[in-house]
Parts: sequence; structure tokens; C-alpha cells
Amino acid sequence: MSVALSRRSFLLASSVVGAGAALGCIQSATATQGRAALSLPAAIPPTRSWQWKDQEEELVVAQRPDFDIVTRQSPTCRVLRQRTRRVQPLVDLSIIASRMEATMLAAKGVGVAGPQVGLNLRIATLMLDYKSDKPRIQSFRNPFIIERSDDSVEGYEGCLSIPGVGGMVRRSSWVRVSHETLKGETLFEEAQGYNAVLWQHELDHLEGILYVDKLLGDLLPMDEVRRRREEMDKAKGSALFHLPDNDIMIA
Repeated sequence: MSVALSRRSFLLASSVVGAGAALGCIQSATATQGRAALSLPAAIPPTRSWQWKDQEEELVVAQRPDFDIVTRQSPTCRVLRQRTRRVQPLVDLSIIASRMEATMLAAKGVGVAGPQVGLNLRIATLMLDYKSDKPRIQSFRNPFIIERSDDSVEGYEGCLSIPGVGGMVRRSSWVRVSHETLKGETLFEEAQGYNAVLWQHELDHLEGILYVDKLLGDLLPMDEVRRRREEMDKAKGSALFHLPDNDIMIA
């Protein structure tokens, strides 16, 4: 697929969409159980100008290899509707990134964002090229979409924070993303097709936005989503924009 020629740059809005109270809550889903705990430090030391929030510090220092996934029925679901705060340079997130990767893989996801593990941090872990024979998992700090195509694609998405259902969403077919190194240097990524869809889904999480805010039509049971995906693929003659059939979910 060629990169779309029509693109537009934009500034991210500062407003937060929705409110946690509108979601309804029950309990959080555990990503994995019975795994050997990693050897983690008692605490990740903050920089002089950085402090963990109390509830975040409890999650960060927990002696376990992963996190629980925050669902929209969980008591902590409010974090899913909050705009995340930027991570300051020199704050080492390597252990958190490792645990987010373990959480994503255990849940059979292809992406997970800070709020989905209870952290109001601008960090995301993505399995890019997940439909290829060489998927690559990377974690990104302070990612922002800085440019996107006007051309769009439609496809069915699911979310680990909204289990058991899915729906149709329209996304830009190409995006350009900025993110930062540990030292605060800015790097850039470009993505198209399903990688672009994955970026947009995960970075929406960092703005307090869920894919259900962008639904085209009804929210459907996953069995029906799979059936409709198959029909779309037959009609298009391509499986480019649907999720694999083994229940891997955009998170």
C-alpha cells in the first residue's frame, strides 16, 4: 500500500474526553497468574523534579512481572478517561516497559498504554508489524501523532480494557509519530496500514479516549465482529485492516 499523499499536521487538543463515572465499574481483569516474580527494586528513584503518585508507586514497586489490566468495569477505570502526563527526561521506565510487555503478551494483545495498567503516564508498548513474520515489540515514552493523512480506512477493533466486544472505527491510513529517548531527544516514526491503526488506538488511550468514542455503528459481540471481518475481507480481497483470528486484540 502506498503512503497517502494528502496529509495534515496538527496540535493535540488539551481537553479530556468523557468521564470515568460515565463508564460503569465492576472489577479489573488479571493479565496473568502463577508466574515467577521478577527481582524488582524496592522503588524506582525519582529525579529531583519527579514524584510518583501514591497509587502509581504501589503499582510500580509491586513484586510481580506484569500488571493487572484496567477495564472500564473496574474500580480504577477513571484512569482510562484522564489525559496522561508527560514523563520527564532521565526517569527510567525500563522495568515498567518490561512489565507492560509481559502484560500485553499474556493478554494476547498487540499494544498496551499506561492508563490500561493504572499509570497516568505517557508511555505505550506496541507490537509493530504484528501481522508479519517478524513482529517487533517496542515501548515509547511521550509519543504524539504530529502528522496524519486525510485518507482513512475503516476496520473492526477490540480493546483489552473493553473485553468481549468490538466495533467499526475509521482511522487515518498514515501517521507520523514523535517520541523521546531517556535523555529527552526526539525521534520520529512513520506508519501506514495496520501499524498506523495500532498507533492511533494506543495514543488515543493517552488522551483519555477509547475506541468506542469513535464507533461507526453498534458495539458488537466478538463473534459477530469476526464474522463481519471475514465478510469485509472477502469483499476487499484483503485482510490488511482486520485483527488476526486468534483473538489478538488491539489494546
